[in-house]
Amino acid sequence: MNYDVVVVGGGPVGCAVARDIAAAGYRVLVLEEHQEIGAPVQCAGLISKRALEISRVPSTTVLNRLNGAVVYAPGEKILRLEGKKVYALVIDRRAFDCSLAEQARLTGAEILCGLRAVKFAYVPEGIMVEARGREGKNCFFSCRLLVGADGHNSAVARWLGMHQPLEKVFLYATEVRLSEGNGHLAHIFLDRCLAPGWFGWIFPAGNNRARVGIGSSPLVVKNKRESPRLLFNQLINRYPLLFRGMKVLQNTSGVISIGLLRQTYAAHVLLVGDAAAHTKPVSGGGLYFGLRAGKHCAGTAIKALKIQNLTPDFLSAYQKEWEAAIGQEISTGLKHREVFLEMKNEEIGRLVSFLNKPIWQKLILKYGDLDYHSWLAARLAFVPPWASHFLTAGLRKLSQEK
Repeated sequence: MNYDVVVVGGGPVGCAVARDIAAAGYRVLVLEEHQEIGAPVQCAGLISKRALEISRVPSTTVLNRLNGAVVYAPGEKILRLEGKKVYALVIDRRAFDCSLAEQARLTGAEILCGLRAVKFAYVPEGIMVEARGREGKNCFFSCRLLVGADGHNSAVARWLGMHQPLEKVFLYATEVRLSEGNGHLAHIFLDRCLAPGWFGWIFPAGNNRARVGIGSSPLVVKNKRESPRLLFNQLINRYPLLFRGMKVLQNTSGVISIGLLRQTYAAHVLLVGDAAAHTKPVSGGGLYFGLRAGKHCAGTAIKALKIQNLTPDFLSAYQKEWEAAIGQEISTGLKHREVFLEMKNEEIGRLVSFLNKPIWQKLILKYGDLDYHSWLAARLAFVPPWASHFLTAGLRKLSQEK
């Protein structure tokens, strides 16, 4: 075998897995299809403090610290939430990715960019990987263990015939410059017509810059792909004062995989990150969940390589470990999302209007958490009955199922 491990995908989760396995003394190769790590940027770059800590990336990548949010709902309903603590960090996502890649290199992992893995085949004692370069030249690498960290459209998962996530949300986003300061509050836009099955956002990144985006779900628009770019333009037109003097600096797009995959392993193979739907069903964030699962992925890989047991039975320990760490939060998030998808604009407006009271604002600010949405939802589920169908028929039902 040329390598002990080949990691397909040089994103932050793939590089973190490569770093940990290489640090244990194994020969690791990372294949990244793009020409350089961290480009193009395909993420809004909003993470928690615990995600920064687990990544081991320096705090110099932090561009802004957010201490709340303003939520805009149909019917001109607005919920303003502003606290004293830091709820989220806006990071330089390219620098973040590059830092993790450098961590992997320093432990001995080899990273090759501009190579897209296109074919895989089992060979004695491992797997043969065929990768195609920019000029059409093919390269071949063999390994004892293959790690699929290649995103929502994972070539590794397709090769194995793995079950696909329940849902994929399509996004359009930009980094922009605004004429006025944008502070330390995120702006969230909820509207069935504006963002079917998802939401729009503005995340201020400091120095009059911001990340702006919107998404839609085919589940809401009857399996038709609503153009995220069109929705983005509608968002700008709907809130002209917020986007006054806006200059687009960079356009991006992306897809979020949502679901709970019950098998993310096979003989000589492990899936991690977006390839394994390690994302939050409520917000779509994937860095914290992916990095947490990545630690278990690397740990299982090291054990398997040490005793030379790369069978499905042995590698299934990885599934059990990451499910124990984040599986319940994903499962609960899926139930929350199911309720959200059933809500109509009128109900969204009524909910936001109801929560726009000091007692609920304090509760949200106290228990709201970027990584663990269930902490807040569990408390909202036990409020007395009130007009909103969302909490009475939705969250109460969820609390009974737990």
